[in-house]
Amino acid sequence: MKRITILFLSVAFLVGVILPNMSFADVQENTCYYSVLFNENMIPNDFNAKLAASGGEVIYTVPEIGFAQVRGDFKIFAELKSLPSVNLINPSVVWSVPKLAENGTINDIIPDTDQSSLWDLEWDIKRVTENGASYLLGTGSHNVVVGIIDSGIDPDHPDLETNLLSGSMNFVPAGGFRNTEPNETGDVNAIDDKIGHGSHVAGTISANGEMLGIAPNVGIRVYRVFGESSAETAWVTDAIIAAADNNVDVISLSMEGFDIKGQAFYTDPVTGEKIALGNDVADFGAYKRAIQYATKKGSLVVAAAGNEGLNLTAKGKVTDYLNFVYGGNGLNFVGAGFEIPGTIPGVVTVSAIGPDDALSLYSNFGSGVIDIAAPGGDISKYLEYEQNDNLDEYFEKELFKNEFCLSTDNQGGYFYNVGTSMAVPKVSAVAALIIDKYGITEPGKVAEMLKMSVEPVSGNEQVYFGSGLLNAVKALTIK
Repeated sequence: MKRITILFLSVAFLVGVILPNMSFADVQENTCYYSVLFNENMIPNDFNAKLAASGGEVIYTVPEIGFAQVRGDFKIFAELKSLPSVNLINPSVVWSVPKLAENGTINDIIPDTDQSSLWDLEWDIKRVTENGASYLLGTGSHNVVVGIIDSGIDPDHPDLETNLLSGSMNFVPAGGFRNTEPNETGDVNAIDDKIGHGSHVAGTISANGEMLGIAPNVGIRVYRVFGESSAETAWVTDAIIAAADNNVDVISLSMEGFDIKGQAFYTDPVTGEKIALGNDVADFGAYKRAIQYATKKGSLVVAAAGNEGLNLTAKGKVTDYLNFVYGGNGLNFVGAGFEIPGTIPGVVTVSAIGPDDALSLYSNFGSGVIDIAAPGGDISKYLEYEQNDNLDEYFEKELFKNEFCLSTDNQGGYFYNVGTSMAVPKVSAVAALIIDKYGITEPGKVAEMLKMSVEPVSGNEQVYFGSGLLNAVKALTIK
């Protein structure tokens, strides 16, 4: 008997969006969190004292890239901005994975195949492996490690435990996101996944049991940056640094967000005063430094293009989107909007396709931004039935099986999910297979081999799929 739960995003196309941290509560309390990027890759010795003199406090630091998160009132912004050692400062942005909502369950799904009892449900894995043909060419080994920066893992899941290596770490501090998660202790070994997202990603990469991942014998290491709420930029960049220091070969980032090169403003709802908050590039700069650090250490970074259905080369449209989503909070952005970390040089940026090989409805795209496309599932049928107020029939007919992606959950079972978050681990896994088979470890060369081993596209299709569609067989038969 096995239980497969149908879990999907309440807003399926909003996976992993960076949200500005400013809210009415913050303003009313006259408190703000700021990201500070220093001129050098270090924290100045006198910074804590100067911050304390201004009435602020340090919350988190990433000294390897000269980045800190601080807390204080609005007045400290101008004071910190004037410090000679400060390169950039802005109100912190945060990473957010929307909550999963249970909409139904299916019990006793036990298809019988030679390879895996869930194999018939793994349309996306079949697509990349050519119905399992790639397993005859390579399945990976523990000589190669994929570092998964996400919400953790179920360390006891029978499909995952064999490939989970020692050295996994937790970066969620005591109290969790801004002291809203009392169950978070800050224990560095607390890698248990509380929301399921990280476990789903891990299964796609290296599950080896009732389901099979793309690389079912590759090693994985987990870096938990989500509890049950949001994550800070400082945590994620710290995890990137740690993964690189741990010599992981591939860093899998099933998350994405936005930053502004321009100005952010807040309009006080009481006084109507328009407050210039600064240029939202400190977080962008921190990611750039962290990824450069990882690349120099030999780790290839693979990241999601995002799920807003945006053309990422239309910077004004991206800014318009940010103003549409966050304008209700009194925030206003002026300038060019950038998706991060996918637009940072050195990152392999992944868009999503559905079962028909077309770009998924939610997937972001853009010429020169997308490097490769992989199955992430689609929501076309789901939206069609929702629009007709007929979702019950959608689930009764089990149509989700044909467009959502199945993988491991955080409770020893399996669930369906959809998004570019589901496409990224497939590319990460194939990158690991390339490293394992050919012994090539230089990130730039691995990225080039990934792009060489796709089902190629040309012309306008490159706007959506980059170099082409992921294929593990082609990756393992490069001549």
